[in-house]
Amino acid sequence: MPYKNNPERPWMKKAPARKYHWGETKNGVAKNFYRNAPWRKLRKAKLEKDPICEHCYQQGKVTPATVVDHTKPVRLGGEPLDIDNTTSLCVSCHNRKSASSSERYTPTPKSGREG
Repeated sequence: MPYKNNPERPWMKKAPARKYHWGETKNGVAKNFYRNAPWRKLRKAKLEKDPICEHCYQQGKVTPATVVDHTKPVRLGGEPLDIDNTTSLCVSCHNRKSASSSERYTPTPKSGREG
């Protein structure tokens, strides 16, 4: 019996479309924003202005900054290309901030499965 690549299954529900936060789409608009010349120029200027991780510096440590992060997320109204809305961070501080951020994107629960 030949294999059918994409069988029709009308009895199966289709998965709901994923909701994306600011700039993130299925085709990678957010990635394109962070690869464009204005962002790269802003990132370079911020790292030249503040080459030390701002979070580590507040704790008395000196760590080179390698990441530029938005202070107020763009999806919450922050300006994407405002140098005053950015913070120079090391990778570990950026990851810690992103993991603990209460403002990070969380998908809405599916109806009927709310706990």
